[in-house]
Amino acid sequence: MVVEAEGHIVLVGGSDRLDVLLTDAGFDVTTVDAASRCLDVVEGGDVDGVVSAYNLPDLDGVCLLRSIRVSRPSLPFVLVTAEGSPEIAANAVAADVTGYVPRDDPERVVSRLREAIHQEEPWADEESRTRYRHLVEISPVAINLFDASGESIWCNEAALDLLGLSRRDELIGHSIFEFVHPDDADIVEQELSTVVERGVSVGPTYMRLRRPDGEVRHVQVATAVGRFFGENIGQAVVVDVTDLQRTRSALRAERRFVERALDTLEDVFYVVDDDGNLLRWNEAATAVTGYDDVELASMTVRDLFIDADTPRIEESIERAFETGSDTVEVTLVTRQGRHIPYEFRSRRLNDDPDETPSRVVGIGRDVAARKERKRQMQVLEQWLRHNIRNDMNVIRGTAEEIRRGRVDDEEAALRRIEAYGEHIVEQADRERRIVEVLTNPPDSVPIDVSKLVDRQVRRARAHYPHADIEVGGETDLVAAVIPDLSTAVSELVENAVEYSDADAPTIRIDVDRRDDGRVVVRIADDGPGIPDIERRSLHLDEDIDQLHHSSGLGLLFASWVVRLSDGTLGIEAREPRGSVITLTLPAAESA
Repeated sequence: MVVEAEGHIVLVGGSDRLDVLLTDAGFDVTTVDAASRCLDVVEGGDVDGVVSAYNLPDLDGVCLLRSIRVSRPSLPFVLVTAEGSPEIAANAVAADVTGYVPRDDPERVVSRLREAIHQEEPWADEESRTRYRHLVEISPVAINLFDASGESIWCNEAALDLLGLSRRDELIGHSIFEFVHPDDADIVEQELSTVVERGVSVGPTYMRLRRPDGEVRHVQVATAVGRFFGENIGQAVVVDVTDLQRTRSALRAERRFVERALDTLEDVFYVVDDDGNLLRWNEAATAVTGYDDVELASMTVRDLFIDADTPRIEESIERAFETGSDTVEVTLVTRQGRHIPYEFRSRRLNDDPDETPSRVVGIGRDVAARKERKRQMQVLEQWLRHNIRNDMNVIRGTAEEIRRGRVDDEEAALRRIEAYGEHIVEQADRERRIVEVLTNPPDSVPIDVSKLVDRQVRRARAHYPHADIEVGGETDLVAAVIPDLSTAVSELVENAVEYSDADAPTIRIDVDRRDDGRVVVRIADDGPGIPDIERRSLHLDEDIDQLHHSSGLGLLFASWVVRLSDGTLGIEAREPRGSVITLTLPAAESA
């Protein structure tokens, strides 16, 4: 006789006797030894009831019951205990156990199970629960249910994947705080209280979870209030945003890198819209203009230039938007009122000029030094052209006089030609060094000016024994100057001797320190004085022509060396005769 199967039963941690009894009663029995295995079988469907011992190797029978009740609230569940316990019985009844039966009464297990299976349940409710359970279980988003203590009641597969777990018993029955990053435990504690105790849903809230292997996952958690056998529980939907968080962190790091890179630029970096409003800028922009970030944010580019250049700036921005790029040279006005010539190279950020929002990015470069170098080179060119032309005129004229036999002393005439030829060579040598200094100015370095002057005086005394050269002032005075200062001092001392009209020129050099710390070198002579034409040649706005040019490069070279050292060179008349050249040099910073 074939006995029709009563249904499919999962026997968890049961005895062999109970297994035989259920089989003889017509049940199709699947025997498992752990709660996690039972949950897997139940999730697979086609299960009509569960018979479970209380003491299991992973979860206890009540925890297993609570977890099953979440997804299968009407599934018959009979709990078999070795010995009676009022506490276990109360917890089982609270979790809606179908039957609570002692282990020594297996016949009662069979009857209670058969009675529950044959009890009819409204079809619509069961169908609705089945659909809901299926949707939750296959959801790619992690879902976890927990009670007022934070103990996990149920979870789907996505929750296990998120936490790097392989079995449900590794989460169900455990506190959710075991998986929360310690720094975020207070957030979870507060939300647990809000949801379970006050019955208010919360989230989505950002927090971090920590897997058993130590890996940290970034999540957004939205927790709704649920009811489970008359008590509030938390229903957490957990979205893993780790990859998004990493992408955001990478983007933030990239942005910080770009901003730091832009801030290292000595040139001004800027971004403006089509109305000329400043949108972005680097630290150089605040350093150069003197305006802080708040002030720049409320300004347009028109506010940063002299009035005469405002139309040119507007036209340049317009051209950059229309053609893709533009360059303009204008005068920038700082907050302190200083005027600085600047070159701005702008480029449209958008490939399409009609694309919005439209932006122009650009670099602004201080061209004051470049303009000064250009002017200096022009002065140098004019100087050399006129002086070399004059020297050559003397050489040609003398040679012509010799050729025509109009010179009484040919030897003297030849020496004159040689002298002017040597003068041309000397000027060419000086010009080469000046060009090197102007085109590639060396950095300033600390130099003991007192010792430098002493060395140059010793050389001058050896070369000009007929001159009376004295040194005075302080010692150990260190200035921050370019190395060519040594040559500049030599040129000035040499000029003082060679251009003197005295048989025994007297020169006095003093090195002192001003109250503001700057080092001062004074070179005084008793010669005929430096002509106005020589003094005017030191001003870069003076044109050089046939009627207005100096006879040598020494003074000009010294002037430019001092300027490149951020110092000044002044010339005054000396009473009763002679001149005083004063070099004022920046003091070197203390180590």
